[in-house]
Amino acid sequence: MSDQQPLFPAMPPLKGPEQPRIKPPVPREVNVSFVVWVLTTLFSAVVEIINTDSFVTAYVQQIAGTPQADVLSAHTVKIMYIVASVVVNLVMLFFAWRMRSGRNWARMILAVLAAITLLAQAAQVGISEILPLVSVLVTVTGLVFMFVPASNAYFALFRRPATKR
Repeated sequence: MSDQQPLFPAMPPLKGPEQPRIKPPVPREVNVSFVVWVLTTLFSAVVEIINTDSFVTAYVQQIAGTPQADVLSAHTVKIMYIVASVVVNLVMLFFAWRMRSGRNWARMILAVLAAITLLAQAAQVGISEILPLVSVLVTVTGLVFMFVPASNAYFALFRRPATKR
């Protein structure tokens, strides 16, 4: 029996970039940023749901007397607003999840979205308005934690080596 060849010969060891990578542990800083983005997204969803009626009212008032006023009912606008809000927030959660997984492209998208959000909020923040001020501080916290040295080192581990041409 020992003279027979095995039915499935052993595979040679993998060499080069095909070797399976051991996933490094996620640094605390990246986890903090991830939690901030998740909490920000959940907070945003709650605020959007609370503000749905005021958005619909403002929209209906804005288009009153125009030909578009008869196209969409207030109920349709409300449903569209809620669906769009849910989709946007799910996409944000996806980016946060991919960022936590070491995807630099997701980190860059979150950084750009954070910058746009901060610019939009900058006009609204006043010293007496605590909620927008807290929102700005939380957004800045998530942004900063994505780019501290420990986070940068983590994302560098996932960069693909340059291929030889």
